[in-house]
Order: sequence, then C-alpha cells, then structure tokens
Amino acid sequence: MLWPPIPGTGCDNPPRPVALDAMPRPTRPAAPVFSPAASKPEATDACLSADKWLDTGDMGYISGGYIFIVGRAKDMIIINGRNHWPQDIEWAVEQLPGFKSGDIAAFAITGPSGEETPAVLVHCRVSDPEERGRLRDDIRERVRAITGITPVVELVPPRTLPRTSSGKLSRTKARNLYLSGEIVPFDVAA
Repeated sequence: MLWPPIPGTGCDNPPRPVALDAMPRPTRPAAPVFSPAASKPEATDACLSADKWLDTGDMGYISGGYIFIVGRAKDMIIINGRNHWPQDIEWAVEQLPGFKSGDIAAFAITGPSGEETPAVLVHCRVSDPEERGRLRDDIRERVRAITGITPVVELVPPRTLPRTSSGKLSRTKARNLYLSGEIVPFDVAA
C-alpha cells in the first residue's frame, strides 16, 4: 500500500535502505486514534509504546513523502534467522497453473523436533490421487526454490481457507484451524 502519511505519524526508524529483518514499523500518536479504555489499562498499554505511540502491527517505511506498507508483523515467517513474507510464498505458488490469489495460505508451524518450518495450505481442485501427489511435489519444490526450506504442503478442499469480514485471507485463523484439526487436508500418498 502507498499513501502520504497522516501528519504526526512515523516509522520507528528513518527512511534508508533496510534489510527485511530490520523493517521499520509504522506508528502514530495514540491520542487521535482512541481514548484509552479506563477499565482495561493492561490491554491499552499492550498496544502502546513507552511514549504512547500506537503500534499498528504493520511493517513499512516512508520514502519520498509516502508510506509503504509491506505486510503485517504477525504474518512474518522466520526460519533459521531469515525472514520470509508469506505473500512471496503464496505468490510463487500462484504462478503454477490452476491457482489464483486466495487459493494459498502460508505460515510457520513448529516441526516435530521444535524447529519452525513453513506450512503451505493450498486449495486443490484435482481429484486424481496421483495428480495430487505431483501437485504437492511441484508446490514443495517451488517454495523450496524461493526459501531454501522444504515446507509442509497440505492440499485442502476449495473454499476451506478462512476469510476476514472484508474478504481477505486470514492466515492466523487458517493456521489455528489447521493446527486444531478443523482444516482437514486431503490424503496424499508420500
């Protein structure tokens, strides 16, 4: 996203070339946004910095007088100290034939030995088991090519991935539903 920042807003560091792991977080003074909830001071304090600026949860930077929002901090996938945007993983899978935006959700899960690993849930419209196996392998290879990490790839029925009230993919909810067993992937032979 790109727009001129509202006067009084900022990022937590000045505009300059920056690595993804040092991406600044847009903030703004909290007072114009909301009145602190007197009955919930802990909740209010949790979303404010020490100097009472609201952390939006976005990651971005200001350049040429415009603010660029590049993603949400909570969606960042960190594997072996490297940051991966889920949108990049999802976009890579979307480039394979038969997929469109919204068919893929990427997020991190904890593997069997405690390490973080990327997981990719993909809407699958293929019914042939052998073709599903090839599809899963193609997706795994595509993600490995961009991240250097072998992901967990799960093919799920169409319209399984949850959306927000505005129709956007909800990665956090997809992750929670997957981990709780509420999103049931297709069986695909190894």
